[in-house]
Amino acid sequence: MTIAARWMLALLAAVLVGCASAPPGAGLVGTGVVQSISEGTETDQAANVLGAVGGAALGAWLGSNIGGGTGQTIATAAGGVAGGMAGSSVAGKAGAKLYWDVRVRFEDGVDRVVRVYDRPAVKPGDRVNVANGVVTLAR
Repeated sequence: MTIAARWMLALLAAVLVGCASAPPGAGLVGTGVVQSISEGTETDQAANVLGAVGGAALGAWLGSNIGGGTGQTIATAAGGVAGGMAGSSVAGKAGAKLYWDVRVRFEDGVDRVVRVYDRPAVKPGDRVNVANGVVTLAR
């Protein structure tokens, strides 16, 4: 394996590690009242990075097969950029998932957001228990 390939793999590994994070409210525990619920989509950052790297490599390879001399260099660079953008976009959409941010006013009076990935069975005004990112109706 060449030195350049090793550096690329090390860079990719560092980027992927940097993408890992816990969702909002993952460590919260307590009781409160639901204030609001909002829906959104979250893209898979690792898929974005892998798609960008794969797309750039494929685009650069395709570009390197066009023409010769300076034109070939320009085509390689343009193919790498276009492939990276396309790969990131396609991979990010494929890895997107739905989430709901449940805003809870806890007993201490502070509103906190808990992100859940299953449609919540609670609604604004419900008294709830929150334990490590799970929101359930209080009994």
